Amino acid sequence: MEEPAAAQEVDSKALSHVAALKSFTEKGKCLLELAEKQSKEGSLQDYIRLQIRIEKKQSLLGLIDAAAELFRSLSVKTLKDAEELWKSHSGSTELANALRGFEELEVQWDSFLQRLDQDLQLGPQTEQRHPHSISPHLPLTCARSGREVMLGDFLQKDEKLLLVLIRQFACLFCRLHLKELHKNQKLLLSQGVRVVVVSFGCRDGAAHWIKETGCAYDLLLDPQRQLYIAFSLGSSLWKVLNFRNMLVYGEHVAQDMEFPKEQPSIQDDMFQLGGDFVLNEHGTVLFSHSCQSPIDRPSVYRILSGINS
Repeated sequence: MEEPAAAQEVDSKALSHVAALKSFTEKGKCLLELAEKQSKEGSLQDYIRLQIRIEKKQSLLGLIDAAAELFRSLSVKTLKDAEELWKSHSGSTELANALRGFEELEVQWDSFLQRLDQDLQLGPQTEQRHPHSISPHLPLTCARSGREVMLGDFLQKDEKLLLVLIRQFACLFCRLHLKELHKNQKLLLSQGVRVVVVSFGCRDGAAHWIKETGCAYDLLLDPQRQLYIAFSLGSSLWKVLNFRNMLVYGEHVAQDMEFPKEQPSIQDDMFQLGGDFVLNEHGTVLFSHSCQSPIDRPSVYRILSGINS
């Protein structure tokens, strides 16, 4: 007896999902095997600096494009959509096997990054601190003028200072976060909140970033990362490049969003984490959010509710 056309169509779709998953998993395995090999050939610092770059499609970052291709092949926009699609074919043995391979890759991928963090001692060396206040005498540099300033120069009476500590200048999600803040600028001003951006980068990098983003906020440079240290903002390969994050980055690429390119002549740190912190006129911390990954930024409403709670 011939199988009904509807059943044949379901089987055909399940098989196409299997093919897409297998292709993604194989690409991921190849990238991971190459990374494990390269990480043993010299110093870990050189491997990270020279090999983990967005323009190197065979580096770990190549998983972003592979994830984007997976979503396009499945005709979905997000990982959540993909997981719902896979659930709808839960009776397929082939798909179950392909998903098992996908899950095994996730474990291997994250284990590798966690080992690198341990070897580089990038994990928290001390318990994360949540300071009650920040000294107004903390020295910073105005990115636009090059003038040396103090944090206290930006602490004004009856005004709250929102410090947005960004990651590297090429951080897409930092830029998206600042766009959200700018979109809600009137709301922030109505609540007496002034936004100031902080970077650990150099003036040349800052100038390029300002030109690219058109950011109108004050940009302060903290090359010694004193603010980053004060708020216990560490660095982590795993928190930046873990498997689930790479899939989220792939969602953005699948929707034709381009990641900013690093400037070859400017040293940056892809693995530094950022955060959002609100201070009052005395430097007392009213709101604190230490990002656990590049995509972990608080919404405007969460910031405002945190200040007013």
